[in-house]
Amino acid sequence: MVVMLIKPKDNIQYDITEACASYSWSGSASEAVRSFSFEYLNAPYDNTLRLPQVVTGDFVSLSDDREGEVFYGQIYGVEKSSQIGTITYTAVDAMNHLLESNVREVYRNMTPEAIATKVCADAQVPIRYLYPTGINIKSMICNEKSMYDVIMAAYTKAHKITGDKYFAMIYKRGLGVYKAEWIVSNFTLSDSDNIFSSDIQESMDEIKNQILIFNEKGKRIGEVKDDTSLSDFGVFQEVYTQEKGVDAVTAAKGMLKTLPSQTIKISAIGDINCLSCYYVIVNDGATGLSGRYWIASDKHTWDADGNYTMELELRFEALMTEKEAEEEKAKKKG
Repeated sequence: MVVMLIKPKDNIQYDITEACASYSWSGSASEAVRSFSFEYLNAPYDNTLRLPQVVTGDFVSLSDDREGEVFYGQIYGVEKSSQIGTITYTAVDAMNHLLESNVREVYRNMTPEAIATKVCADAQVPIRYLYPTGINIKSMICNEKSMYDVIMAAYTKAHKITGDKYFAMIYKRGLGVYKAEWIVSNFTLSDSDNIFSSDIQESMDEIKNQILIFNEKGKRIGEVKDDTSLSDFGVFQEVYTQEKGVDAVTAAKGMLKTLPSQTIKISAIGDINCLSCYYVIVNDGATGLSGRYWIASDKHTWDADGNYTMELELRFEALMTEKEAEEEKAKKKG
């Protein structure tokens, strides 16, 4: 791996890999933004150690021999110290601009991908890929919502119609919105090959196995349920109110969570492609894990000795960051 410190104002970049005692690259489905932290050598009184100074606004790049650049982000704050040792700096990718920038706008007769295109243009964030839902959104009112929330609110509306789950991430310096179906190719997490340790915690807190459907006037018009889950765990009920332009049954089915949630934590030899919101194949005889699991969070770490490890949190099913937005009310005639 190569760590570069980039100073765009000066049009200079430095290879600081050897000056990093360790570094880590991480992300999670719940936070959207990916970050890169590095422990940088600090010896303010040693004139023989001439390292470029890290300042707020600098950029950092992490590159892999096979995949090329995997992270590019900006340092938003620095610490200066007179003590000899290391200072930890953290950079975040361009998703931070979408998270920290708000808009007030009404979007009419646009698809989620068209809304995302407009938002990215306003934020000057490049686009890498936007999943083409083809779903027309009649209106979506965004009153001081973050740009990220606007994009996910649009894709949430598509989710309620298609049943598909979508996630957004910055990859290769551009925004991508993907359907949650990607799997780490040609790779298996195995206790006989690359897993150091694994741990499973199980809870029934998230089970919803019966969804009652009501119309806007409060009248019950249907239900969806999972008989096996009801038999095994009893009734865990939720209510869904019908929305305009949304198939109520599809939306209600999307709310079903029929099995206990599992928090699976795995420590393993690192693989640069194991990222949050991707699926990975697991074969772990110690815990009985076998099959395809969804990565909820990841942390990749490289130490001074060249060891590369990763910490993954896995789940059975993909989750989607759902955001809501209002619709314009129809004007009364006469």
